[in-house]
Amino acid sequence: MSGHIEQAIMRAIEAMRDNLGEPLTLDDIARAARFSKYHFSRIFVNATGVAPGRFLSALRLEKAKELLLTTDWHVVDIGTAVGYHSVGTFSTRFSRSVGLSPTNYRRFRGFAPRHPAAVSLHSSRRTTIQGTVSVPPGAEWTTLYIGVFPGPIPEGTPLAGTLLSRPGPYELVVSGFDVDAAHLSAFSVPSAGMDGGHAMEHAGNWLTGGRPLDGLVPGTTVSVADLPLRPRSEFDLPVLVAAPADSPASDWTPHQRGKYPCAR
Repeated sequence: MSGHIEQAIMRAIEAMRDNLGEPLTLDDIARAARFSKYHFSRIFVNATGVAPGRFLSALRLEKAKELLLTTDWHVVDIGTAVGYHSVGTFSTRFSRSVGLSPTNYRRFRGFAPRHPAAVSLHSSRRTTIQGTVSVPPGAEWTTLYIGVFPGPIPEGTPLAGTLLSRPGPYELVVSGFDVDAAHLSAFSVPSAGMDGGHAMEHAGNWLTGGRPLDGLVPGTTVSVADLPLRPRSEFDLPVLVAAPADSPASDWTPHQRGKYPCAR
């Protein structure tokens, strides 16, 4: 990506962040980037993996997560601050993307309670994904999460996932889903210890990485290339799903390993 294009997209993202509570249109965002909206949409998708409107929606929910954990504002006020004028619409979209309602997200300090995912008994519909994850030398992190999501934004109920206490190999089992357009996402998460901290602390220092998983075939084992994590940049998609709580994968029992602790 050329410097000219990078600067244009950065101007667009800054305009989004500065106006989360406003009814921004594609024309507004493209104007900030100083491109025609048709050309802008194409280069934005190439750079981020999603359309400008989808990116904006994710930024709004990410900001809502932050406000829920760092202020005592009412849910309706937080929804308004990030562009939702119906508290019902805000709560529905937040719950669908994050996995917890706004009230419960605040209650649990941004961490999702553990619930072992169901395992399909139809082995022919299970796809095993194996690989390794790495981090930059000297990078600070507590726990690493690797998950398979239906799209490029880590949100909603993942198809499979696991926590790691250290970089290295992982194995995920996707069971009973159509995974033709799945996406592998990895990111560092804070500890949900008893120190009173919350899931959005030090968010600017998070590590992140991901890649598409095209053409997965049920009933097979797929080895993917090393997944390197890097410090998050402004171009990276927000992580919307609530942080998996507490114990890394090494503490899970065998039947739980590789299963994401879905919030109900």
